[in-house]
Amino acid sequence: MPRQRPKADGADPHPFPQPELDDPDSRSSGRLDVALSGSRVRVNRRLLRRVVSHALAAEGVRPRELTLALLDPEEMRAANCEFHGLDEATDHLGFQYEAPPGEVSGDILICPEVCVEQAVDYGETPRRELARVAIHGVLHLCGWRDDHPSRRRRMRAREDELLAGLDLLPGIESWLKGGRHAG
Repeated sequence: MPRQRPKADGADPHPFPQPELDDPDSRSSGRLDVALSGSRVRVNRRLLRRVVSHALAAEGVRPRELTLALLDPEEMRAANCEFHGLDEATDHLGFQYEAPPGEVSGDILICPEVCVEQAVDYGETPRRELARVAIHGVLHLCGWRDDHPSRRRRMRAREDELLAGLDLLPGIESWLKGGRHAG
């Protein structure tokens, strides 16, 4: 489950436990968790973890402690309201924590139901849209920004590159083309 997130008012974040690493000098690959909360959309967490791992490797970073939490629309609406003041569900929210160079630490919250809706709007399969949103969250943790049209275009191009690379992984290509469910 995600650690406690920073308060929206800018106060210091609550302490969160450091990952249990295999080596004493903190250079292990850390931990990547995929937690399913109340989402009613079936999601193959193992393959989604491979998507995130692919994006991390392509960006040249390892997870120190990274949680991908799949929330239902009401949970996502509440989180979006608390942290951004927007009373609506969104596809993702990200929270980045300190990590040594070459590692990332944070939480990526994703609402699969919103991803399914967006897939229809974008003419995409739900699974491919879910993969794109997960990759988008990873890119933000790696320092990519989309707060300007030129940055948004570069980030979208990087998402496209990473999605194309997924097609080369065994078992992923057929999953991405899959039907009506995100899982």
